[in-house]
Amino acid sequence: MKTTKVILFDLWRTLGYSLDREPIFEVQKIVGYNVATVAGRKVAIEDPDFMRACLTTNISDPGEFLNHLASSFACPTPSKAAHRAFARVLRREAVGFKFYEDTLAGLQALKSNGYRLGLVSNLWPFPVHFLFDELGLGAYFEHKIYSFEVGQAKPQPEIFEKALELFGVSPGQVMMVGDNHLNDVKAALSVGMQAALILRPGVANIAVPGARVINSLIDLCKQAKIAA
Repeated sequence: MKTTKVILFDLWRTLGYSLDREPIFEVQKIVGYNVATVAGRKVAIEDPDFMRACLTTNISDPGEFLNHLASSFACPTPSKAAHRAFARVLRREAVGFKFYEDTLAGLQALKSNGYRLGLVSNLWPFPVHFLFDELGLGAYFEHKIYSFEVGQAKPQPEIFEKALELFGVSPGQVMMVGDNHLNDVKAALSVGMQAALILRPGVANIAVPGARVINSLIDLCKQAKIAA
């Protein structure tokens, strides 16, 4: 890691996870977009366009956000009950967030040893204040790059290029750490960055040629020859 000056991190299933695993699927059901009935239960069918819209729409008011989504996908105007259901989804996502036990110690060790840290996350606006201000996660990062602010989500190169612009470094001086072999690892390698695939419990993934494989941030610290 001699050439590495900046380390970028994914958020979900890299630094932490939410007990409410896929809130965007719940939003699909709330607005009634691309929903099927299976064994008497409503099930959201994964839709890349809907997912992308949720992650790249910069509207921080939940009511306006839900109305915008419904309008964008030609769904009926959400009822008061739909808005209440969306509020419950957002509460569950926030209160259900948990750090992996190595996260804070690993970030602190890397930062204390001179690495510049950043976050590159596919994220909607709603948990930002809770995660980065109330829980204090934001203190570890020099820059935080959110898909909803950039208007592009990983694996699109624009979100990585925004990170390079903010840090003012060349791609070869940057390492991206994430759990997704496509969105985090291959995407970072494609713009010339280094990459490390982190293998978290319960997350199936495959190694990518040219990328490191680690099991925790402590592994990354060991590779950098620093104590955590």
